[in-house]
Amino acid sequence: MILKDKTAAGKMKILLADDHPLFRAGVRQAIEKCADCLVIDEAENGDDALLKIISLKPDIAVLDVRMPGKCGLEILEELAESNYPTKIILLTMYKNLNYFFKAVSFGAKGYLSKEDTVTEIIQSVKAVYSGESYISSSLSKLLKGKEKSEEELNKSITSISSLTHMEKEVLKLIAEWKSNNEIAEILFISPRTAGNHRTNISNKLNLHGAHSLIKFAIENKDLF
Repeated sequence: MILKDKTAAGKMKILLADDHPLFRAGVRQAIEKCADCLVIDEAENGDDALLKIISLKPDIAVLDVRMPGKCGLEILEELAESNYPTKIILLTMYKNLNYFFKAVSFGAKGYLSKEDTVTEIIQSVKAVYSGESYISSSLSKLLKGKEKSEEELNKSITSISSLTHMEKEVLKLIAEWKSNNEIAEILFISPRTAGNHRTNISNKLNLHGAHSLIKFAIENKDLF
């Protein structure tokens, strides 16, 4: 995997936030075994984590979904509203796909179970730093475990076939967890146009609700 140019110090700057000191110490030790990584600071609650993200400007913040103060999802939402450049990886104890889809809709770039190995944490940091998205193997199995019936599969295929070429390109990028700004940059369109495509796709696919389009895109990405 080819990484972007490193920071001036020669390493990826990472902030780690979790309210359990022992877990935090273990994750830090694992991350810093990677020669490209440097944990520049830690936080034990969400409020402190948000302040440190804003002041220290880490390349990546690894956040617990649930911790005192602001939770990881609330931090994500606030950063998304200000278009802040720090990329967020969430750690969770909950094997709940609703949390996952909500996290992606708020701009998360990585999503891991706390039960996953330290190797996956390092893999996620490298992938996210390189501009990719990352979901841990255990949560990925949960996603793939949702088998579609033949009727559901045919309905999805028919719905996708109604989209224009550009709409399909946008849908592919949504399945890769890209934001409107990222989609706009990749497809050489404006963020507003990217947002309009999202709306049109949702209307054509008869999708309603805050996370329904992202959910559909991720679950059906093998079809387009």
